[in-house]
Amino acid sequence: MLKAERTINSEPDSSYFFAIKALELGKETEDNLLLARIHHLLGKLLYFKGIYAESANNLLLVEELLLKEEFDPLLIDNYNFRGKIAYKTQKLDDALSLHQKAFDLTEKINDEIRKAISIGLIGFIYEKRQEYQKALKHQWTAISIFKKLKRDDLSAEINENLGSIYEDLEIFDSASYYFQKALGLKIESGDSLNMISTLNNLGDIYRKNGEIEQGLEITNEALALSRVLDQPYEESSALRDLARSYFELKDFQKAYNYLDSSRIVYREIYNKETATQMALMEELFLIKLKDQQIIELEQLKAFDAKIRILFVVVILLLIGTSWLIISKKNIKSKVERQLLESEKEIMLTQQKLMKTELYNIQLKDETISKELESNAKSLTAQTLHVIDKNKMLEVIRQRLQDSLEKDTREQKKNIRNLVKMIDYNFVQDTDWNDFKKNFEKAHKNFFQNLHHQAVDLTPSELRLASLMRMNLSSKDIASTLNISPDSLRISRYRLRKKLALGKGESLQQFILSI
Repeated sequence: MLKAERTINSEPDSSYFFAIKALELGKETEDNLLLARIHHLLGKLLYFKGIYAESANNLLLVEELLLKEEFDPLLIDNYNFRGKIAYKTQKLDDALSLHQKAFDLTEKINDEIRKAISIGLIGFIYEKRQEYQKALKHQWTAISIFKKLKRDDLSAEINENLGSIYEDLEIFDSASYYFQKALGLKIESGDSLNMISTLNNLGDIYRKNGEIEQGLEITNEALALSRVLDQPYEESSALRDLARSYFELKDFQKAYNYLDSSRIVYREIYNKETATQMALMEELFLIKLKDQQIIELEQLKAFDAKIRILFVVVILLLIGTSWLIISKKNIKSKVERQLLESEKEIMLTQQKLMKTELYNIQLKDETISKELESNAKSLTAQTLHVIDKNKMLEVIRQRLQDSLEKDTREQKKNIRNLVKMIDYNFVQDTDWNDFKKNFEKAHKNFFQNLHHQAVDLTPSELRLASLMRMNLSSKDIASTLNISPDSLRISRYRLRKKLALGKGESLQQFILSI
């Protein structure tokens, strides 16, 4: 168990192996608290691997085991982790309810550190619901608790959340202040792994504030650190930010190169994670199959014991017939009844075995279904990325064509060649129809249900709705649609109007509910 906990961040695969071994030994001890800790660790490991359904199952088992044990700190952590899973699966109301449960429990046992963590997570959910005032109030409350406890070293994530809120509100000076504060705390604690995302956020703020050169320096630092620590998600994010910066500097060749590198890294991430998830699902299936086989063997042993007892009884009855000739008919009748009961038990056992076989088939079907769902989501993400690249290429091509009238003959020749290359690149990419087709695989009947709400939606409004359904941030949506944040707000307003939403209704929540 200790080995599994020590290696959860550095070697998650090894940690998973140790946790499974610990679970096998823990079942023999019947120690509910130990089993709860093991299932909590397994839930965290599966969460980090993106297998949210199995992660949630393990965390629910923790709560069942802790009903008989008074160990509230683990229950608090468990509620908060279930809240994170609910957020990842786009169930914001459930996430808020679970984090609130964790907070209520911290009040009961007066655990100030876990209280601050729970408040920060509640504020994070309010941010995603675009309730920014509530989000700010909760994050400031969490920071004040850490200051009171003199534990500023634990407030890095809270400061980063505040920076993210101010970035959404386009108050870039405040966003920069909190991102820099989070970075300083992570440097002090030696948390190099989480420094990368903070550097990416800080570089993006400098870019949005017009300080592009300084933003490039910080983003390049994030890129280098992500490669040293082998963090492909952060590497892909840094490459995208570099592409945006060079695009604003009008260095279109570098912008295209960085964007293409980001696409390659993103594709490698999905290939690797898909393979890892499938391997884990197969291992989980084998573990469940093994547990089922153990149950079947125990049932067969019990059945064999009953058969042996019955056999001994029959022999004794046969021996007794030589001494009880008068009661022979009664003895015979008794034996026949016992044999009928035995046959009934055999039939019941066979029915149980058939149910077990059916259950194994259902497990296989679930594995195949999850694999198809994972592939569909991977295709959706890849197609979305290609659409983003096409938009950038369209802008570059238009600007190059505008410059043809002003340049010399040799320059015109070079520009025409570059335009032809871009035209050729357009042919290689998929278009909106491909994205829409792949999107429907991951989100069944989304466009059909949306048309039931408003039949006159334009293609641009359908694109905006699909990106919101994927729960992308405002920043990523604006970048993908190649529009400014102001234009994005206008587009959201027009979409709200066509969907006839009330004043208090959230457009984001409405789209996620379709």
